[in-house]
Amino acid sequence: MSQKDTKENENSPSPIPLPQGEGVRGRGKGKDYFQMKKILITGANGFIAKKIALVMREEGVFVIGTSRSPVSLPEYDEVIRGVLGEPLEDIFTNHRVDAVVHCAYDKDDLDNVRNAEGTVIWAEQAKKNGAGFQIFMSSISADADSFSPYGQKKYEVEQWFIEHNKIVLRLGLVVGDGGLFGRIVSTVKKSPIIPLIDSGKTLMYLSDVDMVSEIVCDTIMEKSKIEKGRVWYLNQRDPVYFIDILREIRKQYGLFRIFIPVPYFAVSALLSMTEKIKFLKVGINTNNLKWSRQDRDREYKSDLDYLGYQGLSIEMMIKKLVG
Repeated sequence: MSQKDTKENENSPSPIPLPQGEGVRGRGKGKDYFQMKKILITGANGFIAKKIALVMREEGVFVIGTSRSPVSLPEYDEVIRGVLGEPLEDIFTNHRVDAVVHCAYDKDDLDNVRNAEGTVIWAEQAKKNGAGFQIFMSSISADADSFSPYGQKKYEVEQWFIEHNKIVLRLGLVVGDGGLFGRIVSTVKKSPIIPLIDSGKTLMYLSDVDMVSEIVCDTIMEKSKIEKGRVWYLNQRDPVYFIDILREIRKQYGLFRIFIPVPYFAVSALLSMTEKIKFLKVGINTNNLKWSRQDRDREYKSDLDYLGYQGLSIEMMIKKLVG
């Protein structure tokens, strides 16, 4: 299975007209192949959500996104208002939604209660209105005994999706031009001296954003590909030390940077202080820090081989970013 070369376009693409009738043919499948006509992606501004939207639109699917402050986005045919914790208004009245991909995440909700409850509200609403095919974008840090509220609440939401025969996709640190990885790259580019927690010896499991978006598309377009009612791991099989990720970013961008080891407890205390100052924003939070500490000594499986996707090295993933 080849990976698409998905690139964002700064110019807004024209909406893709959909053929009329009971479904759309796609991907060169047989005459009985049925393609989704409309999907809803929550958290439309997120970089993973945007990548998924681009791939889905290439398949001729009408893509709707949700945002707290809806504006026209080039990756979507339509963007509607959606606030975690509140029911979605009008979407299921105005559209027959075939599938929902749950990407919405409010990073300011540090205890993750609103994120969890809001996702379940939308999932139940979608199920009630006939959107039976749903995917929850989760994390490998999801665990009932997670160090962080983020991991605990992700795990709780997963249980709803599993119990209702939906699909859960667990991701590692997603390598791409946004999210936490994007902030890491930005820090390396801007700062000549980089603080290194625990000397950078934390093992990180990575997911490639292009590969993730293609797998989501395949899951929706070829529903027999992935089994419902269970968790799938979309992280690369082999973890990478955090220091090696930083070194590769430094190398690929041709930068000279100095890495300074700092103790975990000092960074944790500093982040706890900054989170109490609402107007002060930094690139990471205590949930990110606890996640890295939780993953330091854990091993995670990967389902990429089973799904037919070849693993990528950190060098290959960052090389795509540099272009």
